[in-house]
Amino acid sequence: MLLAGAFVVSACGALGIDDAKTAATTTTVLPVVLTAVPIPGATAAALDQPVTVSVTDGTLAAVTVVAPDGPLPGKLAPDATSWASTAVLVPSTTYQVAATLVDASGGTTPKQWTFTTAPPTAVFKATLSPGDNATVGVGMPVVVKLSSPVATADHAAFVKHLTVTSTPAQKGAWRWFSDNELHWRPSVYWSAGTKVTVKASIAGYNAGGGAWGVKDVTTTYAIGDAHVSKVDTQTHQMAVTNNGVVVRMFPVSTGNTKYPTKSGIHVTNEKLKTTIMDSATVGIPRDSADGYYETVEWNVRISNSGEFVHAAPWSVGSQGRTNVSHGCVNASTADAEWFYNFSQTGDVVEVVGSPEQLTPTNGIGDWQIPWATWAN
Repeated sequence: MLLAGAFVVSACGALGIDDAKTAATTTTVLPVVLTAVPIPGATAAALDQPVTVSVTDGTLAAVTVVAPDGPLPGKLAPDATSWASTAVLVPSTTYQVAATLVDASGGTTPKQWTFTTAPPTAVFKATLSPGDNATVGVGMPVVVKLSSPVATADHAAFVKHLTVTSTPAQKGAWRWFSDNELHWRPSVYWSAGTKVTVKASIAGYNAGGGAWGVKDVTTTYAIGDAHVSKVDTQTHQMAVTNNGVVVRMFPVSTGNTKYPTKSGIHVTNEKLKTTIMDSATVGIPRDSADGYYETVEWNVRISNSGEFVHAAPWSVGSQGRTNVSHGCVNASTADAEWFYNFSQTGDVVEVVGSPEQLTPTNGIGDWQIPWATWAN
């Protein structure tokens, strides 16, 4: 009796008859028995097993397994009696299988069938930032956010599903910020004009808990001009460079002693032409001595704890002289408007002279982690 998923191929041939004699000799070629996993015609094939095709009483001349997006790689055994896939299956996908069987007499028989994989319980997704066709600053890391967590023990294996290529090439590495988020950055700021492509090859990735990746994700973007600014909280000046050349320097007022602007390498991550700044959002009651609720123009965010470079006409008398803000970098309306129009997401703002340091998770604080300890 044959197992489910098995095919039988047989062939017979007469070797010869001696007309001078009444005896006849006949040799029978044994049928080729083929077994396939998943079984031919399966409609909910398991995702956590390889595709295998094997034969007895014969060999395999060739095996191909093809999905809508291309062939599934595999390897034929040295004795040509079995073939096994070397890549994972993708959920909810129909595969076309073709095999050529060879019997003991050398006769060949083609076989074809299909199977369809089971749908996932949940879809595992990867969101790549920045998005397609964006132009960003030299401080912008690659950010990958995952729809479900990857266990710490699996971090190293998962990173093998991710690739970052750039022209010109730059040395870089991944760092996990949580089980759902990891970043890639170069060892030094990106070179202006670099073209970047990021790919997450997650089709067929088993995220656990019934969650599977169903398609790969790719994004391509560019690095713009190198905008690097330096804010000195002691001299109360901000110097802005474009591709290494100082293009503007203007007086500022940074955070006061109670609410200092944080030292470190900030990366711009949002622009708001007009916004309401509410002290309650950063834990300062509006009705307290330090409270505020103001409509503010020309805002460029440099952290997630409420630090912006923005227009502050009320502090022009202090700009260039003393620090009176609640952590933001105050500039005149004209200077703030110019900086707003100059800025792109991912630009670098280096703050020096403050007693407090920016933490790596406060906005885009990746550059606060030394390269020697970046990869994890």
